[in-house]
Amino acid sequence: MAEATEYKPGDSPLAEQDDRKLFCKYHYKGVLILLIPLIFAPILLAENVLVARFIYLTICLYLYYILNVMAQGATAFIYITFVPVFGIAGSGPVSNSYYTDLIFLTYGSVFLGVVMDSSKLSDRLGILVIKICGGNIRILQLFLVIATAVSSIFVNSTVMSAFWMKIALAVMNEFNEAGIARMYSDEEPYERGSKPYPSRPAVGIYLTVCYAASLGAMISPMQDPNGVLIDLFNVNLKGKAGAESFLVLLIVPMILSLIVLIVWINIMFLGLVGGSVKQELAEGAGNRAGIKQAMVDKSEKMGPWTIHTKLSLTLVLITFLLMMTRKPRFMDGWDTISKTTANGASVAVIGMSILFFAVPANYLFCKYYMCRQPKKEGTAPSLLGWKAVNSNTPWGHIFMLAAGFSFVYSGLHAGFFDYLADSAADFKMGRGMSLVYGSFLGTLMTALAPATTLAKHAVPIMFGAGKKFAVPFGTALHNQFLLPNSTSANTIVAGWGNIRPYQFLLGGLVPTILMFIFTLGFIMALGGTAFPGY
Repeated sequence: MAEATEYKPGDSPLAEQDDRKLFCKYHYKGVLILLIPLIFAPILLAENVLVARFIYLTICLYLYYILNVMAQGATAFIYITFVPVFGIAGSGPVSNSYYTDLIFLTYGSVFLGVVMDSSKLSDRLGILVIKICGGNIRILQLFLVIATAVSSIFVNSTVMSAFWMKIALAVMNEFNEAGIARMYSDEEPYERGSKPYPSRPAVGIYLTVCYAASLGAMISPMQDPNGVLIDLFNVNLKGKAGAESFLVLLIVPMILSLIVLIVWINIMFLGLVGGSVKQELAEGAGNRAGIKQAMVDKSEKMGPWTIHTKLSLTLVLITFLLMMTRKPRFMDGWDTISKTTANGASVAVIGMSILFFAVPANYLFCKYYMCRQPKKEGTAPSLLGWKAVNSNTPWGHIFMLAAGFSFVYSGLHAGFFDYLADSAADFKMGRGMSLVYGSFLGTLMTALAPATTLAKHAVPIMFGAGKKFAVPFGTALHNQFLLPNSTSANTIVAGWGNIRPYQFLLGGLVPTILMFIFTLGFIMALGGTAFPGY
């Protein structure tokens, strides 16, 4: 076998070797690229041609994604390539489906996180969190659950996942340097020279952020998909399914799911029931005592907050305020300024992103009225530069999120969602079976695509199968734990944390199953109250 050499860009990804015992290690992904389409090819023989083609493409795409057989950026564009070839929809509309309001909300949230890093705001807030939590990683997890979930109720789950993820990264970096918990694993990345994989404790902390953000958004009438669902239920049900209906129905499942999240993440990633992780964290426990003092020393070393940090924090807080006041439901928000056009959540965060790029990062531009002379004359850099954005934006993960939107769009044109609704109607199911089947399909669909897109396009079709089926389907769209592209909060965390899809499956499986059960139970108990006419 050839001697291993240091990888350099342009080199062969792996050293050549002729040891056939290593075939599976080096070549199994290439075999799967060919094998997966061949195994599922019989689906194409189904009677409903377009639906069969769509299901075949979807299975291949998501198996490529979960098994990581090729780069995410390439996998994400399978729909763009093959949906037109299979005669489902034209290339122009399919391409446009990759760029939606939620995609730009994701980009804006990423820019917000990058400006936090550029200004050292994330480091300073990370120090404050460590002063509160100390060196105990389980206390850190509990803090992040509460802080992320509560803030996501009032602001936006995508924006808050970006905000708290940057703080979580800063805290884990300090824990790593202090020897409390390792930030990265020893596993060699599949692509040599790429970003290292996170350790199990780090994965647990990062998953906590995105899962808590999604759970907090469950009971918020101020953000989608709840806003879309409320409007749909108001139209399709006899009564008025207002904001209070969601609070009645979902607040207890949310609290129970948060408890499940805390316990399950501790078991799977933080060594609650033993194993190597528990031993590793126990070895680092001796370094906890000095962490708070170390943070005091580091804070003094960093000195007073710079104008760059202050301006960044100010703009971040303004972003939060704009998101809160867009469409609060209990009063008119700035979304109602125009009666003829809708202002999506991306409007605020992209608008603030323009300021991130435009506002200078020092006093040079306003030295005469800020009463402080700049230390050095010269060009004032902006709060955020494109170089930092380009290197810190998880492009592949965002493209895969966009593929989730294209899943819904292509499914609409293939007649996939009509097929599901017609099948449910043909079975003539009773209330109980409709509840289980609708909740199951909603959970499955929101694992593959963002809930807001499904709420806008799929839920209205499901009312064709009856309200007993559509209401559980729509309510189950909050069950967004299984894949990075299930929701934009997952996408951001997966990109910055380098978390792979199978780790989402490990972390999200039990929360998904139990939340499915919780939602079923509360629809059965309170469905008539929460949804008059159901």
